[in-house]
Amino acid sequence: MTRLAYPGSAHCSQSAYRILVVDDEPDLLSEVSSHLRRRGLTVIEAASFDEAIHSYSDNAASIALVLTDVNLPDGDGLDLVRFVIESSQRACPCLLMTAHFDGDGLSPDLRAAGVRVIDKPFGLAVLYALVLSALATAGLIEMPYDP
Repeated sequence: MTRLAYPGSAHCSQSAYRILVVDDEPDLLSEVSSHLRRRGLTVIEAASFDEAIHSYSDNAASIALVLTDVNLPDGDGLDLVRFVIESSQRACPCLLMTAHFDGDGLSPDLRAAGVRVIDKPFGLAVLYALVLSALATAGLIEMPYDP
């Protein structure tokens, strides 16, 4: 079983951390959020840039990861990611979902902050694996060792 742990502390349940999922497509937002919840994660949903900024600001201490669409109707997912990186002092990993953006074109500052890109359409199992990998890289999760 994969468990989240606060840095420097014993294990805690996965629900102690939240994943902020941002997408303006209601069906995709619901599908991704439901998939992560079924795997024991707590999800905060936001359907716009403005809603995501407010949700992150109100819950920053408990948000372990931000998963956002690049193209939002009222803002840019890249700007949201920069806001989260700056606000968290690079402690909160960020993943970008997109059908219109080449991950190879990610700016050096975002690459250096560990931002990852997943291309739409994607499989939910692939997305979940990427979420776990980002959390592990940030030191927020211990992955089971299976030789």
